[in-house]
Amino acid sequence: MIPIERLIDALASLLENASYHVVLSATDNTAFTPRRLLAPDCLLPVLMRMAEETWKARAGQVSFGLAIEPDRNALCGQRLHAVHHAPLSLVILCTDQTLQSVADAQGLILLDTLERHANTLCAAPASQPMPV
Repeated sequence: MIPIERLIDALASLLENASYHVVLSATDNTAFTPRRLLAPDCLLPVLMRMAEETWKARAGQVSFGLAIEPDRNALCGQRLHAVHHAPLSLVILCTDQTLQSVADAQGLILLDTLERHANTLCAAPASQPMPV
């Protein structure tokens, strides 16, 4: 299992080093800070689902074992609690590939573009770890 703080640190580093900037819209270029964007109750569950689906498209039905639960106080209505079955390196690579597919040439990602891509990519429910 990947510790959530370790996951957030690694993804924040990816966003900063790759110069990705997630903004609200084309007319409102207010950017989210990487740490806020990657909070378990912000876009982290969405990004993990998108990364998981990116991996599944290439590797078949192998899942990350995401522990995502509904949270009506969360930005997207979901909160990520854990990633059980994937190494951090794979999660980072799949997240980067996902972000590359929605970023423009300057690394700008519009929130509505991200949402449209997420809706297309993630039609099925999130994987959940099997009870032990």
